[in-house]
Amino acid sequence: MNENNISSQSKDWIIRSFFDLLAVKPLSTITISEIAENAELDRRTFYRHFSTKEDVISYCIHEASRHFEEDIGEAAIKSVHIESDIGTHNSFVAEAFFTICLKWKEMLLILHKQNLLHLVLDDLTEIFAKFHCKYHHLEEFHSHTEDFDYVLAYYAGGFWNLLKKWLSDECRKTPAEMASIAEQMF
Repeated sequence: MNENNISSQSKDWIIRSFFDLLAVKPLSTITISEIAENAELDRRTFYRHFSTKEDVISYCIHEASRHFEEDIGEAAIKSVHIESDIGTHNSFVAEAFFTICLKWKEMLLILHKQNLLHLVLDDLTEIFAKFHCKYHHLEEFHSHTEDFDYVLAYYAGGFWNLLKKWLSDECRKTPAEMASIAEQMF
């Protein structure tokens, strides 16, 4: 195994260890030593990858966001090809969103349980800003930055609240069912 693979594997072990602990303990009670010990790694290995335990959360949220950003782009392109209305367009985005959330379900459920899900909202707002600028023609909002920020806050907040409700309901609905709900809203 080469050095990059070892580094990547130790990072994965740290992440797994951290979320295993976070599933049963509040964030404030988890120590870095405990994370490293649980991962069967030296404490210094933790610091090679992360500065704080909050950095582990941020890293995972950014990774999920990166995947969502890729998928949302594909969904937007797909919806443009069928010349859809805004409701259908947002349905494609919602399905991409909940498909990614399903892949990251375990992490999201733990964050929700620990009242840390709000940490996802900043990344979500940033992604929707990029999405709207790239795939929507909102020239009237681009010239009034304050208005555009309100639109993004509404859009991201709506999806964030749908995510909270979906997680509270133990993710019973499929991404397609959640997309249908989102389409009704728009």
